[in-house]
Amino acid sequence: MNRYIIGIAFSAVLLAGVLSGCGKGIDELKAREIAKEEALKAMGQAPEKFGFGVAWEKEWSYSQGTKVGNVIYVAGQLAHGQKVDDKGMPEFFMGNFEQQYKATLENIKAVLAHYGATMDDVVFLQNFVAPVSRDKTMKAGAYNPVAAKLVREYFPKGLHAMTFVDVVALYGDKQLVETNAIAVITSKPAEAPSAEAAPAPAEEKK
Repeated sequence: MNRYIIGIAFSAVLLAGVLSGCGKGIDELKAREIAKEEALKAMGQAPEKFGFGVAWEKEWSYSQGTKVGNVIYVAGQLAHGQKVDDKGMPEFFMGNFEQQYKATLENIKAVLAHYGATMDDVVFLQNFVAPVSRDKTMKAGAYNPVAAKLVREYFPKGLHAMTFVDVVALYGDKQLVETNAIAVITSKPAEAPSAEAAPAPAEEKK
């Protein structure tokens, strides 16, 4: 059944590509809307969105996490806390790379936890690193030892695909890393009842 649903969703996306490419009778935006509607119908579920309540979620009209079916898409996370003040501003952690990367991973962990998922459910992790913002002489590789240590700490099972990208700059002069993720919640097999929990056999009546 899951393969069937994925196949329908993929076909809808493919249809959108064909329609947008032909350029006759339908524009690209409309084609994307059709693909989105068909994919949601196939999955039988509308997106579940989650946010921390930070001011820029409303300003940019986006969520920190969106779950469709059993797939969770986590937006790019910056180095800040999850609690906000009355103006929608969180606490920022603009220290060294280790502090910032740990904050982004904690945010990903919190988004997944909202949906009942864990870091073990992550299948793809994407990292954008700018060791010294707007300094083209520095390279992201300078922080490889620290990054590798944190990845091992947060993903001890190492089951996800991952990308590290060296960029010139991120949003804000002090921001050193931004990380997004995709997770898939898989059904866990039901545990067999223990011997202690099994009901005692009924006594035969004589």
